[in-house]
Amino acid sequence: MKLLTKWLATSIVCVLALQLACKDSGTGPDTENWEPLGLEGKLVPNLVFVNNYLFACAGKDGLFRLDLNESNAQWRYLGFADSTPIRELDYGVRILIHEPVSNELFVGIGAQPESLAIGIFRSSDLGNSWVPSDSGIRFDTYPRSSEIASLARSPHDQNILFAGLLSTIYKSGDRGRFWHRVYGVREAGGLGINAIRFSSTSPGEMWAGGETSRFAPELLHSTDYGNSWTQLFFPFDIGPYYRDNVVYDIAIHPTNDSILYFGMLGVITKTTDKGQTFQRVLGWEDGIYRYWRLAMNPENPDEIFATGFYLYRTKDGGLTWQKINPPFFEIYALAVDWKRRVLYVSVSSPENGIYRMGF
Repeated sequence: MKLLTKWLATSIVCVLALQLACKDSGTGPDTENWEPLGLEGKLVPNLVFVNNYLFACAGKDGLFRLDLNESNAQWRYLGFADSTPIRELDYGVRILIHEPVSNELFVGIGAQPESLAIGIFRSSDLGNSWVPSDSGIRFDTYPRSSEIASLARSPHDQNILFAGLLSTIYKSGDRGRFWHRVYGVREAGGLGINAIRFSSTSPGEMWAGGETSRFAPELLHSTDYGNSWTQLFFPFDIGPYYRDNVVYDIAIHPTNDSILYFGMLGVITKTTDKGQTFQRVLGWEDGIYRYWRLAMNPENPDEIFATGFYLYRTKDGGLTWQKINPPFFEIYALAVDWKRRVLYVSVSSPENGIYRMGF
């Protein structure tokens, strides 16, 4: 009886602790102030801001652009629609980056090799026209898929770009004109290098995350612009399925690059010592869902938004989280206008689409 009483008391304390951990320390966004922006019926894995335009990477439906300067603007289709791939987040237009010095856009596309477009394309006119820009990258052949899972540019050298594929990482030193492999074996297999991020304060330092062919989270660290890589490992019990997990996104503190956050399956993980140790800062109390995207306030890095089945927000570096219940669920993409305090998301239900909300 004493053991049962002690177990019940411990359980109650744990529940209260979990509730407090999800309680926000301040006022949150107006959860009723969601405005639909269109693209219903389209699955959008990524949203990107460029010069007050919002770009939507809509998978097999192609690439779209919305002019945020116009109050009644409509989405403009920019190409790359392809009915060949199956309707999944991993196929079609998945990622877009902007190089501000040259004002060039780079878009990454992945699908089965028989699809109309695979690889990296470059635009110098905000997406009105495109040219291939993936010379040197070798793509898989049928029956495997070829996938540009991630793209990244160096904040310290405008010429350096990186591309993550299923199991390999490629580097370009001439703004995407030619690429060479710097990590991985093409035939080894893998489930995607989903995120590549650069340190803002240490030139040449970068991180890459994804999933191995054994369904384990892959985390890589480089201090020499990707010429060599060190593999790091999360604790085996960091997530709900132990070693079975994946890194979807990475956020790096802009002034202290020892601090990083990782969006994973069922968990957001934090390190304060460049991956020597890890701690779970948000778990799977709401269910085992993917934390697809992380957005960190560059002026106040303790403020972070995360997408998952719901929308989450911390203002104290992950110590506490506010769960925001929008009128939809399974939130994929996330783009935040920190100056205007407006966030944009893409959702799965009820009928996909893009929404925005002031906060």
